[in-house]
Amino acid sequence: MTRVLDNVQRAVHRRHMTNDLDTARPSAGDRARARAYHRDFWPSIVGYVAVLGVVLVWGHLDGTSPWRYLWAVLPVVPAAGIARAVLRHLRRIDDYQGLLVLRGLGVGFAVAMVASLTVGFLGIAGLPMRLSGWIVYSAGMLGWLVASRLVGKR
Repeated sequence: MTRVLDNVQRAVHRRHMTNDLDTARPSAGDRARARAYHRDFWPSIVGYVAVLGVVLVWGHLDGTSPWRYLWAVLPVVPAAGIARAVLRHLRRIDDYQGLLVLRGLGVGFAVAMVASLTVGFLGIAGLPMRLSGWIVYSAGMLGWLVASRLVGKR
């Protein structure tokens, strides 16, 4: 019953209140923080894609050279820049936005852990899991993405 009354009351306030502070548009500070995040994030993504392309073309990861291990971890260097961008973004944003980001990250982490357990047990059962790391990574990232969208809607 209180929900019905709350909705009626909210509609009355919406008709009579002209508060410009309650806009859904991002503030100037929010836009500045988003620009700073993009300045950190996009060079790292471009570097990651470039290094990954070089590794896939010239790394000979399926060869026998011991250098293939160095080639294999080379894309981690620009990926660390992506992690740095996210951490810097967390320091810049306000407490509520930080809570939303951390909730999304938490769900993504939980999804990655469940995927890791699933892949691990399937491997123990004898299923060849050559791409298990990518499965866990993709599940975690997808969980983070979906959770971030759903948490932001609430």
